[in-house]
Amino acid sequence: MSMLLKPIYGLQLFVILGMSVDAIAASWALSNAPLPVSTTVKPNVMLLVDNSGSMDNIIYDADFFALVDSSDPNSGVIDRSSQQQWQYYNSSGSWSNVSNTAGNYYKSSFKQGSCSSNYDRFRNASTTSITKCLKLPDPVGSGDTRYSGEYVNYLLNRFASGTDLSTGASGNIPNETRMMVAKAVGADVVDNTAGMRFGVARFYGPSGHSYGHGATIDQVCGSSISSIKSSLSGYSADTNTPLSEALYEITRYFRGLSSYYHSSTSYSSPIQYRCQKNFTLAITDGFPTRDSNFPSNDPDVPAGQTLTDWDGLHPATSSSDYPSFPQYSDGYDSNGTGEGATLYLDDIAKFAWDTDFKKNASENDLSGVGYNDAAFPVQNMYTYTVGFATQNQMLEDAAEYGNGKYYTASNAAQLSTVLKNALADITKKSGSSSSAAASTGRIQTGSSVYQARYNSSNWSGEFLSFEIDTTVGSTYGQVKTTGSATNGAVFDAGKKIPAWNSRVIVTNKAAGIAFDWSQFSAAEKTSYFNGQEAMLQYLRGRNVSDTAYDVSIYRDRVTNLGDIVHSTPYFVGAPAARYSDSFESVAYSSFVTTHKNRDKILYVGANDGMLHAFEALTGVEKMAFIPGSLLPNLKELSDPNYSHQYYVDGSPTVVDAFDGTAWKTVLVGGLNKGGQGIYALDITDPSAYSESNAASLFMWEFTDEDDVDLGYSYSRPKIVKLQDGKWYAVFGNGYNNTEADGYASSSGNAVIYIVDLWDKTNVIKISTGVGTSDDPTNASRPNGFSTLTPVDLNGDQVADYVYGGDLFGNVWKFNLNDVDPTKWKLDYKLYSACSADPCTKTTGGTVSNAQPITTAVTVGKSKSGIGQMVYFGTGQYIEVTDNNGALGGRQTFYGIHDKGANVTGRSQLLQQTITIEASVNVTDTKGTVSTVDDVVNSYPLRETSNNYATTAKKGWFLDMVPPAGERGERLISIPAIRGKRLLFVTNIPANDPCSPGGDSWLMSLDAFTGGRLNQTYDLDKDGKFGTGDKVFGPTGNPVVASGIKVGSGGNAPSFMPGADSDQVIISGNDQLETMRIDEGDDVNRQSWQQITR
Repeated sequence: MSMLLKPIYGLQLFVILGMSVDAIAASWALSNAPLPVSTTVKPNVMLLVDNSGSMDNIIYDADFFALVDSSDPNSGVIDRSSQQQWQYYNSSGSWSNVSNTAGNYYKSSFKQGSCSSNYDRFRNASTTSITKCLKLPDPVGSGDTRYSGEYVNYLLNRFASGTDLSTGASGNIPNETRMMVAKAVGADVVDNTAGMRFGVARFYGPSGHSYGHGATIDQVCGSSISSIKSSLSGYSADTNTPLSEALYEITRYFRGLSSYYHSSTSYSSPIQYRCQKNFTLAITDGFPTRDSNFPSNDPDVPAGQTLTDWDGLHPATSSSDYPSFPQYSDGYDSNGTGEGATLYLDDIAKFAWDTDFKKNASENDLSGVGYNDAAFPVQNMYTYTVGFATQNQMLEDAAEYGNGKYYTASNAAQLSTVLKNALADITKKSGSSSSAAASTGRIQTGSSVYQARYNSSNWSGEFLSFEIDTTVGSTYGQVKTTGSATNGAVFDAGKKIPAWNSRVIVTNKAAGIAFDWSQFSAAEKTSYFNGQEAMLQYLRGRNVSDTAYDVSIYRDRVTNLGDIVHSTPYFVGAPAARYSDSFESVAYSSFVTTHKNRDKILYVGANDGMLHAFEALTGVEKMAFIPGSLLPNLKELSDPNYSHQYYVDGSPTVVDAFDGTAWKTVLVGGLNKGGQGIYALDITDPSAYSESNAASLFMWEFTDEDDVDLGYSYSRPKIVKLQDGKWYAVFGNGYNNTEADGYASSSGNAVIYIVDLWDKTNVIKISTGVGTSDDPTNASRPNGFSTLTPVDLNGDQVADYVYGGDLFGNVWKFNLNDVDPTKWKLDYKLYSACSADPCTKTTGGTVSNAQPITTAVTVGKSKSGIGQMVYFGTGQYIEVTDNNGALGGRQTFYGIHDKGANVTGRSQLLQQTITIEASVNVTDTKGTVSTVDDVVNSYPLRETSNNYATTAKKGWFLDMVPPAGERGERLISIPAIRGKRLLFVTNIPANDPCSPGGDSWLMSLDAFTGGRLNQTYDLDKDGKFGTGDKVFGPTGNPVVASGIKVGSGGNAPSFMPGADSDQVIISGNDQLETMRIDEGDDVNRQSWQQITR
């Protein structure tokens, strides 16, 4: 997050920023999900497929399930329990009844009699003179296809004599068996579901049609998809149904035990990580048979307890209860072999959930961490069940005990749907982060810090408000967690969104409109909402629990606020810029007076398709805006099998600007991976927010349809006044502008846009001329800019130059210092970042050493007063492979002295190094005299070198490499200047997938030299900076630390200024961290205002 700060005095120039902190950028193979959770450990999923003989039953026609009474055999609608009964002509030349309530018949049981070849003869059991000849499907062949009696009666009641049903064409009845469908659908679902380690098992049958026990695991979890599909294709329906035995055998596999049913088989557990989830998904069409063989000496069953009564429940049951057995029943005959005689599946599912599969305290997972880790103390198994052409209580009980879900299906389409739904739920079970923003730049009672977070298990968002301690003393600036909301927050705005039909939601087509059904054409309704008004209402926030919704069509949500990943919130209160009244033709002070009491609003983008405006004091949503370019993609949010996408993932920028006649408050924002567009809104008066006022709120949207060199809008726009007297939105072209979407760039060049704030058709574009043909890896990737940095060198609040870093590691300077826009131009390339001299391209045996730049640069004063210092770090965190630190290459932080010419390489820079990285114990005195009650805190700290140049240098650099070697450390957030102090947060991706986000370090260096400072962190928390804060040194003399580890996923720092020190606030994946730092000596301190744009 960011915050609106009081004016900052010191080294920083008139850097015209959108905010003090920008969001992470991304490029190339842009991820559709947050990278900290994209390495979620793949779950183990064992498919247990019923291969009992009944799986050769024909699939029923959908109309077979109609429950309509009828005595007319030709009506086409029937009651299954009392439909007209028929008889079939048998092999003895006589007639046998086709039962409505019991019986399974092989197709070969029915004989031709006087019917034509391949047709079977039947007669009405009541009126025997009525006969029919039907040609029934036999997909198994040789008459081995099975039919239930009631289904044969259904077909005879529905179809006329002489009908050929064998092709499936007549009435489109199914012409396939349950086994065929299970194999085909199973293979298709496995083939089209990524991110899971599938295995497949079946019931054991030692030889065709023989009785067996337990399961055969044909493919272990993690097998190739082709191997799983091959095994499925070979399944045939020829065993009994030892359902609970099979599930028990699977638990032995997950535990790494030997098989109980196969003497020569031993298993290796597929569990790789302590946080890995494990699942069995059982597909069956009936009740168990011959399913009672279990060991009495299982190592995880305590004395006095049995597997078959694990839940301790065994309600009285008799055979007459078939097929509606009571809940939690264990069957009616423990020695029986018939259907339902034993019902132990729920007990085994509960055993699998209750049992820790990895109990060995000395065993480590693949990350080298023990399976008894307190964060993940148990490795167990979920059980999901699918009743295929059957419904029974046992399957429902097993899913309940196994913490899974129970589904039913009767045909291929239904089975495909329920399997996809089950795997989507598994994905959810197998699955927070923006920088901190203070609500005011002044420290006063009621100051707040806001944190946006996301939950990757359901892609919901939280927007939390915390109080900040303003008590003078050792606790000053610390975050309070005494509120009643999540994590001690004062409120969670995600839970304060109004009802769907009372929200103010606006969008745009050619102009701003209400997000209302009446505002869209018939074609748009079909394209955007599948023609369903209910979908639009869902997108407005109508709950799935409403009777208007089918949960198989609409995704259930825990909150109407979507995940907030990279969007940095922006606080807007009373106008607070420091424009003089002569700055424009209308006095700014009048605008301030008019709006001094306007509502305090927080603006933040979310991946629910909306920019949200929340009241800062209450958290209630005031308004939401959907960029029109996202309308075609919104319906994906309703999909029950939703896979994460980005929508309004970019950060807004807000500035008071002059339109030629009046002052207005304007918000501009991008979408990051959400889309290729920039939008602008007039947010001057929040009291005027209404859907009827949408046209006045919306200003414009600029997309790749306006210019094809615009890529995904990762460049956060800045609003500036330029030398021609006009106000502009300035932004880079973002990433992947060559994407084949009908508006692709032909060059892939990195360009900047300067768009008239009041007329988007007035656009100036300046290109670097560096694009796909210049890719240092020779892979022809497009080039692109992240966020740009406009600067004002003379303090007149008008931008003179713009700096920007591109994906190929180049830092560019653009000259806008002319009243004639036609003379605005690319000035020069300031520096090319490479991990060594000289820079190389990938060619032959040479690998490129270019270092990508994916954040905005920071510009400050030089020590000599000549030129500027330009600060930036390198590295990317944009592709899933970036989570592997070993693949990140050496990355560097630079301070380049811009004196009007290109700096050619590292040889012209002063090198600093990380000399020590270690954990150090520091006594926390809490501002009092040390006592025996003091707490000793252990801090992971860094010391850096303090080298000085002996010859003239043009800046400095620090490779992000500690003494132990490279770990993929990189910079993915914007550095900040406080006095002569430079602060930045680095990121090291996690090598442990159970601890997403990796590590982050807050570094504090001398802005001029990159070396160690004299004072830094208040480690002993005494409110002062002294010897208690010094820790280690190369000569044994204590020195201050240059870096401190701040947890995982740390973002750019925000500051709560104090009298002689600042409180730094860092937001990580799931926490806010604070640390007091010395404000430092301001060099050439002047009363300069930082212009926040």
